Amino acid sequence: MKRRTALAAVAVSAACFGTLAIFTSLAYERGAEPLQLLSWRFGIAAVLLAAYLGLTRPSALRVSFGDLGRYAVLSVAGYGAASLCFFFALSYAEASVVAVLLYTYPTMVAVVDAIFRPGPVDPGRAFAVLLAFTGCALVVNPFASSGGTHPLGVLLGLGAAVGYASFTLLSHRWMPGRSRPVLMTYTFAATAILVTGAAVVTGSTLSPAGWDWQLWALVGAIVLLPTFAAVILFLRAVSRIGAAQASLLSTLEPIFTIAMAALLLGDRLTPLQLGGAALVLGAVVLSELRARGAEEPPVVI
Repeated sequence: MKRRTALAAVAVSAACFGTLAIFTSLAYERGAEPLQLLSWRFGIAAVLLAAYLGLTRPSALRVSFGDLGRYAVLSVAGYGAASLCFFFALSYAEASVVAVLLYTYPTMVAVVDAIFRPGPVDPGRAFAVLLAFTGCALVVNPFASSGGTHPLGVLLGLGAAVGYASFTLLSHRWMPGRSRPVLMTYTFAATAILVTGAAVVTGSTLSPAGWDWQLWALVGAIVLLPTFAAVILFLRAVSRIGAAQASLLSTLEPIFTIAMAALLLGDRLTPLQLGGAALVLGAVVLSELRARGAEEPPVVI
């Protein structure tokens, strides 16, 4: 893959990821429930990724028993937990707000890395943390006359960021050198099992009975764009331009989400909230720029 092609792949991946909050909100309007939607999303996505690997590198699907346990932990303490928080956050906050809150996770990664990395704290990363905190405060708009964003929506949005930060740290430090498509296949499968179990325990329905063709189309779009296509494009680009540069470009995602939320959902962020979004994106960009010189673990595609 040429460099320009890789850069375009990350941009398209970010646009695909940016559709998740939009499609999910539209699915809720048509009667889908969070656990129900998550179960079908990850179940179908795991099958698609497994089929993709089965056609391209079938031997890659054979993993050790120990790695299976690690993939389960990556779901419960990372990707699965983040997805649960994200989908439920959309019930309490606008898609654009949740998307920006989610994208505080790269800064969280930088903070944890600074805590456990020997030596003095990087002033640039400390400044990025301050920018992200200020930006989040502006995005949730606590000064609005209507009371601003629901506190539970804020907590769940930040919980999603914590989950993704946990997944990023664990997958890169705990499982270096593992194939990322294989990692995501098993993580998706573990998350599907986690969500299905949560639905059974809480008595939530998993049956799609009553779904019309439009809701099924939204589910298909959620699986194909922000789950399958976005992951494959991003991982392919990482092998060419590196994780740091790809992560930097992926910060386009909340911009795509905010634009699509305005066009499709009628969400309108105030100038103050837009300024907060810009601060959050600036913090993410700054934290990634400070990390670009750090040594990256080998990426297997």
